Amino acid sequence: MNTGLIKHTLNQQLYTILKNEIMNGTIPLGSKLTNRELQERFQVSSTPVRDAINKLYQEGLVKELSKAGAEVISFDSVYAQELNEFIASLSCGALQMTIAKGTTAEVTAQLKKYLALQASAADEEGYFDADFRFHKSFFDFCGNQFIKETYKRYNQIRYLLVKYAIRTEGHRSEAMEHHQCIIDAYSQGQYDHAAQLLKDHYDRGLLLINEYWTKENSSASSNRTPLQK
Repeated sequence: MNTGLIKHTLNQQLYTILKNEIMNGTIPLGSKLTNRELQERFQVSSTPVRDAINKLYQEGLVKELSKAGAEVISFDSVYAQELNEFIASLSCGALQMTIAKGTTAEVTAQLKKYLALQASAADEEGYFDADFRFHKSFFDFCGNQFIKETYKRYNQIRYLLVKYAIRTEGHRSEAMEHHQCIIDAYSQGQYDHAAQLLKDHYDRGLLLINEYWTKENSSASSNRTPLQK
């Protein structure tokens, strides 16, 4: 069986494939990743599979790492709230740091660029990529590599939450309106107001996340038979 994998980069290729499948929902949240099944799927030995899963674990995308495999992360309301608070705090901090670095003009130009890309995105992937890069703009110019890398890691986990909640055109239009308000305040030197708008934007995202998961849990409960309760 020809899987199209190059032998000397098996672990990196496996990691990339599995990460993409987790991020796009092909591998659902809470799913089991077993070494044996992945070895059979890709026709490889256990070593590259373990290496790939370990890298996913280091990025926080899987948990309960063991010799048999791991489990893709899943969320509850407390986890979602704490993660959202962390990312919001980090983002507001990065925004303030760009002021001290004197990079507001560069940040403003990049914010406008990615808002335009959001508006013109042809599909969900393009929209969320531009959304990620919009928020990343504050980190790109904050002057602190550690904060930037921390954001990249934990924001991809938050993305797994947001992608399920931000489903409608109305949700996306609202998010872009928030982005425009943030740009307007930031570019006019109203930095405290811009930071508050950014926090409010994250809070709105958390509200949509909670609404989605409440609806999903309610639907799952109503679909159970009496023996499943």
